[in-house]
Amino acid sequence: MVALLGCGDELSIPAPRMHDHAVWLWTGDTANAPACPGHRLDFWEGWADAASMEECGVCTCGPALCTLPSSVMAHTSPRCGDHGTQIAFDDQDADEDHAGVCRKAVPPVPSEVFASVTFEPPSLAAECVPSRQLDPPPIFGNFAKACPMGEGVHPASEWRACISPEDDGLCRTGFDIRLEFKERIADARRCTPCSCEAPAGGNCEAELLVYAETSCTTEIIGGGFGVDQNDRRCTDLDPRPIAAMRAVLTHQEPGTCAPTSLVSEAVGDVISGEPRVFCCSNNFY
Repeated sequence: MVALLGCGDELSIPAPRMHDHAVWLWTGDTANAPACPGHRLDFWEGWADAASMEECGVCTCGPALCTLPSSVMAHTSPRCGDHGTQIAFDDQDADEDHAGVCRKAVPPVPSEVFASVTFEPPSLAAECVPSRQLDPPPIFGNFAKACPMGEGVHPASEWRACISPEDDGLCRTGFDIRLEFKERIADARRCTPCSCEAPAGGNCEAELLVYAETSCTTEIIGGGFGVDQNDRRCTDLDPRPIAAMRAVLTHQEPGTCAPTSLVSEAVGDVISGEPRVFCCSNNFY
């Protein structure tokens, strides 16, 4: 009911009181209920026999891809006979398309002359990416939507006319169908995250080159051979500085990971409010 109290007074729009007003009640298997008769926007929703699956879904793991080496060990003596100096290369976009991006030494290497180099092998990624965080499964049950009755408003689909029970909790004659629902206050459930075991299998091979200048266009001083993931190869160079490296994957067989848990579980509770009882007529309108 809307009541205008008078000039200058506030407009009072009280919320419908379910305990003493007759309502139209719609029930069904899902929350896909029709709009309230008369397009009323003030309504109440509740559920009975609410339940849900205990599992959020199956856990999966993506592949462990091959990773190009990002450094070499350079030696001042032939055949990698000394301890060596590690030279790192800029890895920005290095494995974007496995096309052999030119990678400059970072920081730039001074003019030391190196006679041999140990190439690091390509490797599998250290871990697999698990499936994304899953959402809790939907809640199902008998859904109810209660809408206030309006004067001259009649429902166009299957609604029951319902009232509140008597003070003793019983339903009066003519409204003998007793229905009880609980309002859903909050869904505090979450899904346990998926995780993966260490990668297994896989095979990575790369072709490696080192250059005496930063553009990787001329002055190749070593490499040009394949290195697999179990091969740390030493090769002698024409004595020059090392300024850049080019590496390209020539074979990639990703590793695989098994999920540590086969399924993601739903944990937590759906919090419900106090029960609400409706006494309804036998007729649908």
